[in-house]
Amino acid sequence: MAGHVEDERIRQHLREASGAAFRRVEASAPPGVGTRMRMLRERARARRSLDTAWRVMVLALGITLLCAGALMFVLPGPGFATLILGLVVLGSEFTWATRVLDPVREAARRASEAALDPRKRRRNLTLGAVAGVLVGIVAWWYLARYGLTLAPILNWVEDLSAWFLGLFD
Repeated sequence: MAGHVEDERIRQHLREASGAAFRRVEASAPPGVGTRMRMLRERARARRSLDTAWRVMVLALGITLLCAGALMFVLPGPGFATLILGLVVLGSEFTWATRVLDPVREAARRASEAALDPRKRRRNLTLGAVAGVLVGIVAWWYLARYGLTLAPILNWVEDLSAWFLGLFD
């Protein structure tokens, strides 16, 4: 009996947490959409089968966004933004996703504070300018020495790969 009461208390806590996360997502939507979504979600929550279907759809969408974000690390696209969006979608129904998202929020807050610090900003701009000048000097030297060709770089890559493969012989 005590186990059943504890399970029900946990279920109620999860419902409240998922409702709070859903309200945060809903607040960012246009006014009419949020109201319709809330009504639809509450109707689905009232019936166990619809509630399960809703959670499965949220899980599928969230995992799809997470996979797309991971792919965007090697393909063109906003990888981090898509990963965070996937966690936000999952966080609307699952508390574990909200817990995973909390350190990301904290890191974003720290990064925004660091970006606004004038000393760090000046240092980063100076380092970026020096790196840009160095890249320009190397590019100018390469073009002056070899012209508009990739042959020296390709030869260097071939030599490097032959050396690397020679390590395993």
